[in-house]
Amino acid sequence: MIGERAHGSATLVNLSGDKDNAMDSWSNESGTHSGCMYGVFNGTGDRQGMAPEANDNNVSPLNSDEVSSWRTRHGC
Repeated sequence: MIGERAHGSATLVNLSGDKDNAMDSWSNESGTHSGCMYGVFNGTGDRQGMAPEANDNNVSPLNSDEVSSWRTRHGC
């Protein structure tokens, strides 16, 4: 697991070390908040949304291993 956060945090978190660019699946267990993952630090680059109560057990090879920052509120 590269990270786990409480639902509804608008604060961007940058991934570092071996967690940077290592995401291959995701799960959003919130019933109300959508999140967003970014391909570059500080919320820039390619974006991937995380809808409420959704998951992707195996993201597209085009998006695999490219997440560098994320948040759990405000979607993309």
